Amino acid sequence: MAGQGSLGNRLYRGEVSFQIVARRRRWGAIFGLLLLLSALGLGVRGLHFSVDFKGGSVITVPSATLSSDQVASIAQADGVPAPTVQVQTIVGGGRQVTVTTVTIPSATRTKLTADLAKAAGIDPAKVTVEQVGASWGHEISTAALQALIIFLVLLAVYLAIFFEWKMAVAALTSLINVIVITVGVYAWSGLEVSPSTVVGFLTILGYAMYDAVVVFDKVKENKRQLVDQNKMGYGPAANLAVNQTLVRSVNTSLIALIPVASLLLGGTVSQAAVLQDLALALLVGIGAGTVSSILVATPMLVWLKELEPSVRAQEQRLAAKAAADRKAGKVPAAVAVTESADPQDAKPVATAPAAGPRGPRNQPVRNQPRSKRR
Repeated sequence: MAGQGSLGNRLYRGEVSFQIVARRRRWGAIFGLLLLLSALGLGVRGLHFSVDFKGGSVITVPSATLSSDQVASIAQADGVPAPTVQVQTIVGGGRQVTVTTVTIPSATRTKLTADLAKAAGIDPAKVTVEQVGASWGHEISTAALQALIIFLVLLAVYLAIFFEWKMAVAALTSLINVIVITVGVYAWSGLEVSPSTVVGFLTILGYAMYDAVVVFDKVKENKRQLVDQNKMGYGPAANLAVNQTLVRSVNTSLIALIPVASLLLGGTVSQAAVLQDLALALLVGIGAGTVSSILVATPMLVWLKELEPSVRAQEQRLAAKAAADRKAGKVPAAVAVTESADPQDAKPVATAPAAGPRGPRNQPVRNQPRSKRR
């Protein structure tokens, strides 16, 4: 932790710098490939929606011996197409087998329930049957889509008011990357999309924007203190902002991912589908959101800002001045960041090269009589 803190301080002061903004084409190519793969997965494999979205029946049989193969064979013999069978261990003891089917006639459902109870050796009344209509799943999908649209609109308005519209565009671009990549993971993996997945998915949207807003706030501060004072161009100032917040972003994400990974592990061990669906969406979303906010949001912002003639002219002017100073053998003034108790209170200052030793005529003489000070 001490080494990490030292690295964070050096990144904040600008002594060490990762060239993130300068390599934006590389990050753009990588994320473009990920988006293409996600789109292919969505088009080729599609999403596997749970019964809550498609409609159907969920039959739960308490049994300590009934296997998933036996249940699948019974369901297929009763004319149920492609049943989904899950064996779950109940917390606190017990075991149950859950059969999920598409919408089937009531007579078929009654026969399947009786056959499963007979195979498990229990009373048919102990078998739980839940019927889910497709209309309810449609309502969930519509509500989720509406929530997503409202969130994106409010986010764009907030960033445009408190920052600027180009930051809103860059943040939304980063968020779209997170959405598409998360959907692509579910498409290629064939994992089931349930209401719990939607809850986790909507949760990560706000979290994915947290890092981007933190970086943009630092970009805004560096612009006021460095760019507007003609000490640094917009691109280098934005890259400095990413480096200054890099350690905090990584640490925040790791702290969030540890309990989520534990939740996913616990859901997998206990075969709790609800926990698995929720934790996996959070895990993928938080990871993709952190990386996207670092490698997509700020480089996209710099690209948009460099379309402004004034920004390009300032960067060219500063670059020409630095080249001229190097050619003349001058050491340009360095931009340093003073440390304080709170890094947020740190302010950049210009440090000039140290002056050479004073000559005898300029050297003050102390502790001598006034008559000899000449």
